[in-house]
Amino acid sequence: MEIQTSSTSLRDRFGLLLRDNRFIIAIEVSLVIILVALHLQSRIIFLLLLGWLSLWLRRNSWKNIGMNQPSNWGRTILAGFGISVIWQLFSIGILVPVLQRLTNTTLDLSQFESLRGNYAMLAIWLTVSWTIAAFGEEMVYRGYILNRLADLFGKSQFGWGTGVIISSVFFGLSHLYQGVAGVVETFVFGTIMACLYLARKRNLWLVIFVHGMNDTIGFLLIFLGLYP
Repeated sequence: MEIQTSSTSLRDRFGLLLRDNRFIIAIEVSLVIILVALHLQSRIIFLLLLGWLSLWLRRNSWKNIGMNQPSNWGRTILAGFGISVIWQLFSIGILVPVLQRLTNTTLDLSQFESLRGNYAMLAIWLTVSWTIAAFGEEMVYRGYILNRLADLFGKSQFGWGTGVIISSVFFGLSHLYQGVAGVVETFVFGTIMACLYLARKRNLWLVIFVHGMNDTIGFLLIFLGLYP
C-alpha cells in the first residue's frame, strides 16, 4: 500500500481530489462563476481550457461527456434543424414579446446591427456561431459545467436538476449584453438544451446542431432585415 501511494503521480492525486472531494469541486465551480461573471470576450476559451485541464487531471475525456459519435448522423442533423425552427417560431412569436412586456425592456441585438445586408459580416458571424457558440458553448455549459455541477450536488435527479438550472443561469448571464429579456430568453434556451442533452444520454451532437442552426436562422433574419 505504501509503495502504491508513493508511486501515485501528482496528476492522479489532483485527479482524485477533483473526482471525490466536493470542497475541491466547489472551488472549481467557483472558478467557473468568476469567469462567467467577468464577461470576458474570450471567456469560452478560458472555460474550455479549464474544462480540458479538469478532464485531463481526472483521466476523463470530452468523448465521455458527449463528444462520442451519435447513432445516426442524418436523424441527428434533421432533428437539430427541426427543433431550431420550432424554437425560433416560439421565441420570436411568443417568448420574446411576453418577456419584453413583463420586463419593460427590449431584446438588445444592437451588437449584430452591422450584419444587415453585409455578406462579409454574415460569413464572420456564421463562422463564430458554429465554432465559439455551437461547439464551444455546448461543450462548456452542457458538457463541462453541467456535469461538474452534478458531481457537486450528486448524480441523482436532484443533482442533475440543480445542474440544469444553475448551468442555464450561467449561460443566460453570459448573454447579458442582450438585456434582461435576452438573458431570460437565453436561460430558457439553455434549459431546453440541457434537457435535450440528458434525454440523448449526454450526447452533445444534437444540442450542437440545434444551437448552430438556431443562430444561423437568427443571423439570416437579421441579415435580411426581418428581425428584430
